[in-house]
Amino acid sequence: MSKVTISYSLMQGSEWALDSCLYCYSSVFLLSCGLSNTFIGIILGFAITLSFLGQIFFGELFNTRGQSALKCFFEIGGFILLVCNFLLLLGLPNWLSILLFIVCCLYIQLFPAFMNSAAMYEIQCGVHINYGAGRGSGSLGYGICTVLMGQLILIYGTPSMFLCGLLLSLLFFVSSRSFFCSSRKERTSEPVDSSAALTRSSNGLRVSFVKKYPRYTIVLLGAALVMAGHTYMSNFIYQIVSSKGGNEASVGIASAIAACCEIPILFLFERIKHRLRCDSWLKLACLLMTFKMLLAFLASTLFLLNLSEILQLGYALFMVSSVYYTSSVIPKEDTINSQAYLNAASTLGVLLSLLSGGLIIDHRGVPALLFTGVLLLCAGSGIIFTAAHYSK
Repeated sequence: MSKVTISYSLMQGSEWALDSCLYCYSSVFLLSCGLSNTFIGIILGFAITLSFLGQIFFGELFNTRGQSALKCFFEIGGFILLVCNFLLLLGLPNWLSILLFIVCCLYIQLFPAFMNSAAMYEIQCGVHINYGAGRGSGSLGYGICTVLMGQLILIYGTPSMFLCGLLLSLLFFVSSRSFFCSSRKERTSEPVDSSAALTRSSNGLRVSFVKKYPRYTIVLLGAALVMAGHTYMSNFIYQIVSSKGGNEASVGIASAIAACCEIPILFLFERIKHRLRCDSWLKLACLLMTFKMLLAFLASTLFLLNLSEILQLGYALFMVSSVYYTSSVIPKEDTINSQAYLNAASTLGVLLSLLSGGLIIDHRGVPALLFTGVLLLCAGSGIIFTAAHYSK
C-alpha cells in the first residue's frame, strides 16, 4: 500500500472515528446538558444545515483556489477541532459547551465530501490512491471507536468523548498534512481545467434541471425520503437502544455492527458492480434498508435490534450505487450538477430526520419513530422503483 493511500486511510479512519465518538454519542452529551430530544434534533439539524451551506460555499471556493485551499481547509479545521475538544474537556458552562459541540459537529459533517474531492483530484493527477481501502478504513475506525467509546462513557462519563476527540483531531491534522505532501510528490500530471464544464453546467441549470431530467428529479425525491427514514436509526441510536433495554456500551456495539457491515460492500463493489445494472443495485439497496428498519421496529430485544444492524450493508450499497446510477443516466455535461443534487437530497433527508425525530420521540415514543422510518423508507423506495431507469 502506497504512502498516499496510508495517509488517506488515516484521514478517513480518524474522521469517521471522530464522528463515532462525538456525533454518534451527541444525544448522550446533549441530554446531560439538560436538553430535550426535540431541542437536540433542532441543534443537530442546525449543524447539518450549516454543513450543507458550507459545502456549497467551500465547493465554489475550492473550484477557483484549487488544492492548496483544500489543504488549508483540512489543516485549519483539524486545528479547530483539536482546540474545541480541549476546551470541552476542561468543563465549561452548558451554553458554551453546546456551542463548541455544534462547531465540532459542523466540521465532522463537512469533511467527508471534501475528502472525496481531495482523493478524486489526486487520482486525476495520476496519483494512485485506493479509495475503497481509504473509505473502508473510515468504517473500520467508526466501528472500533463506537465500541470503545461506549465502554469509556460508562466508566468515565462524557469527558472521555472529548479526550478521544482531542487525540483523533491530532491524528487527522497530521495525516491530512502527510496526505497532501506525499500526493504532491507523486503527481504525474495536472488535471484538466474544469472551468468550461462548470460554465456548461451553469447554463444547463438556467433552463431548469428539473425540466431536463424529470425522472431523475423524482429519484432524488425518493432518495431524500429514504435517507430521512434510514437516518432515524443513526441520529437517535441512543434513544432506540435505551428503549430496548441497552445502555451506552450497547450503543457502541450496535453502531460497530452497522459500521463493520458496510466494509465488505465498500471494498468489493468495484468487483461486483457489473453483475447487475446500477439501477438494480439501487433498488436492492432500498429493499435492504427498508427491511432493516422494519426489523428494528419489530425487535423486542436488544439482540434482535443488533441483528437488524447487519442489514446496514444496504446503506453502503445505496451510497455507492446511487453515485454510479447518477453517472449512468445523466450526460457528462451535467455530471457536476447531478452529483451535487444527489448530495443535497441526502442532506435534506438527514435534516428532515433530525427535525422530526426528536418531536416524534418526545410526543409518541421510540416505536412511533421506527414506524415512521418504515413508512418513509417504503414511500422513498416506491418512488425510486417507479422512476429509476437505466439508459446506458
